[in-house]
Amino acid sequence: MKRWRQYRPDPDLSKKLSSRLNISPITAQVLINRGITDQKLAADFLDPKLASLSDPRRMPGMEKACSRVLKAAGAGERVAVYGDYDVDGVTGTAILLETLKFLNIDCGYYIPHRYREGYGMNSGAVRRLKEDGYGLIVTVDCGVGNVGEIKLAGELGMDVIVTDHHNPPGVLPPALSIVNPKLAGPGNSCFDLSGAGVAFKFAWALLRKAGIRDDGMLLSLLDLVSMGTLADVVPLRGENRVLAVQGLQSISLRKRLGLRQLSEAAGLSGGITTRAVNFGLAPRINAAGRLEHASLAVDLLMEKDEGRARESARELNRINVRRQEIGSAIQEEVFVKLKSGRTDDHIVLSKGSGWHPGVIGIVASRVVDAFNLPAVLIGVDGGYGRGSARSMDEVDIYGILSTCADLFEDFGGHRNAAGFRIRQEKIDELSGRLKEQAKKKISPEQMSPRTDIDLELSFSDVNMGLVKELERLSPYGAGNPEPVFMTGGLRAKDWRLVGRGNHLKAKFSSGDSALDVIGFDLGEKASMLNYSSLYDIVYTLRVSEWEGFESAELRLIDIRERK
Repeated sequence: MKRWRQYRPDPDLSKKLSSRLNISPITAQVLINRGITDQKLAADFLDPKLASLSDPRRMPGMEKACSRVLKAAGAGERVAVYGDYDVDGVTGTAILLETLKFLNIDCGYYIPHRYREGYGMNSGAVRRLKEDGYGLIVTVDCGVGNVGEIKLAGELGMDVIVTDHHNPPGVLPPALSIVNPKLAGPGNSCFDLSGAGVAFKFAWALLRKAGIRDDGMLLSLLDLVSMGTLADVVPLRGENRVLAVQGLQSISLRKRLGLRQLSEAAGLSGGITTRAVNFGLAPRINAAGRLEHASLAVDLLMEKDEGRARESARELNRINVRRQEIGSAIQEEVFVKLKSGRTDDHIVLSKGSGWHPGVIGIVASRVVDAFNLPAVLIGVDGGYGRGSARSMDEVDIYGILSTCADLFEDFGGHRNAAGFRIRQEKIDELSGRLKEQAKKKISPEQMSPRTDIDLELSFSDVNMGLVKELERLSPYGAGNPEPVFMTGGLRAKDWRLVGRGNHLKAKFSSGDSALDVIGFDLGEKASMLNYSSLYDIVYTLRVSEWEGFESAELRLIDIRERK
């Protein structure tokens, strides 16, 4: 059963913000729950504008980095953009490539193969770039941990500029300049930028350093930085929120041929939403690096020919379909194993022969959703296992895996996701040690799924005005979850199963007020309903459109019978 946890309301502060910002106390309380208690911050959150972005030149290392790139431009030196293979790295790579080309700089790019080379810079790639005549390397979404590789580049006569957003290690690499907002500490406005966000800031500073004041080029990059920001699950607050909101508007205009064709291949019409990015566009871009090579995605985003863009988008769509088929097969195998062998373990571990390493992370996320336990899946091939781990917000899976770091050939990640490579003969030892660590570090409460409730509402509070106002808080994501509400003491007036019995459609009443709710994948809740009991429900609010009419729709999350 899910735990319900409600934020403590602050009536005085919500009334104050409500009055000064001309919003409802309900919306004001949601802002307070997100930690936004200052009037100016709240106003900026409700109306995110590009003018509120900080000067990119204030970021550590920016001035020196820009000077070096423009020196390369003047000398006719070749510049390589060294990116990463996920959406954040791909979009950031495209941002810098377009900027360098705009400045007439001789440039190219390199993204390592996800499995043959792995994340970040590698010595073989550095040597190949030297052989290809590059004198300067600019990294995107990687590099801050590549001490040895950057030292090698220097020995070969190449300078390296690192643009990255990951936590810097204790020993920084010997790069010419490191542009990373984490180096300025958590108080700076750029601290939580994605890799694409850092690349965008670098592009902005470069254009200003080159004396270009026309913002047309910068505005054309907003679609890319929004994609990278949304896909990398960075907190959608502050500058990230501005870039996400403005960029979504840019994507919806479909001026970039690659994204226009990718939207068509994904069956997306109308305005592009966060959901459209996360479930339509980003998976197709990611699929390239997971099953083939991320260069397919970079080339699509850079493509200027409509016909080639259409074919590239269709190819990414085909790769994504294949990725889904592989994932479904692995998921079925994993869930069969779990149903036959579940114990009271605090962590899910499963291995399989030939499981594709580019897909098991996605399956691991589904295991977490299904069991509310951290999951570690290992694909075994050629005497080695490649593992992907995922976890709930409350459990640091990277920290748990770190206790077994001596077993791994390589290992990396963060609190909610991690990956590793391990010799096959060490997997059993890993399994035993992880189970032991999980029992020590994961409490029974953490294994019980939790729903955070913003505010208790009465049905009389729910109207289209409130729903429309709450839409100003979107896009939702990390650091800005969709508002969740609770209404108690309701009677069930009518209910039925829809969508092949998977979904619950019901009507609940409170006094003279009655509202319809829809619970997707909550069909099993129908068996608990009767006409005599009272119920408490938890839900989100959406706009429902039907035959040109709009109405408030309650999306059911959970339901309880009052005892």
